[in-house]
Amino acid sequence: MARPGINIVRRTFLGFSLVLVGVGRRALAQSVDVSGYAPLSRPVRVPLDSVATPWRTVPFTAEATSVATAEAPARRVVLKGVLYRKTMEDGASGLSALCVTCPHELCPVDLVTDPQRLARMDDAKSPLFECGCHFSKFDAREDGEWVSGVAYRGLFRFRVSAAGTDAEITHIEEEALSVV
Repeated sequence: MARPGINIVRRTFLGFSLVLVGVGRRALAQSVDVSGYAPLSRPVRVPLDSVATPWRTVPFTAEATSVATAEAPARRVVLKGVLYRKTMEDGASGLSALCVTCPHELCPVDLVTDPQRLARMDDAKSPLFECGCHFSKFDAREDGEWVSGVAYRGLFRFRVSAAGTDAEITHIEEEALSVV
């Protein structure tokens, strides 16, 4: 004969366990170290005028070389990216450059800015990048941070700075060179 108190304890334990797994997965996805960047073979320059309008992406292609290991020689890596001007909730703006290849299975991602479509996507309030294969979502306002889906981390980031009348993209996260 089952005891009612034990069933409640089991259900409570199972519920808390599932919550902890979900929280742990999100923490892992957000905690990927982004301090290691590798230089591009040559900087990519994009006129700042082309990203004057917020959330308008400008595509670019960058090239870098992976690090040689005992298992594999160095190889040329071609990376597809977008540069865009983001706006923050406080009205400030800034430049962001992201690799538009999902880290999960290397499918392309697209920026979604349409308010009606965003409302259907987890009731998002700011633009999101969405993977067309498995529907992972990444926050465009937060430099491609993982929001939901099967991807194990956020989008790979490029380093970008303003240099005169151009934006200059000079580095990519090192991990991208072994994944993309």
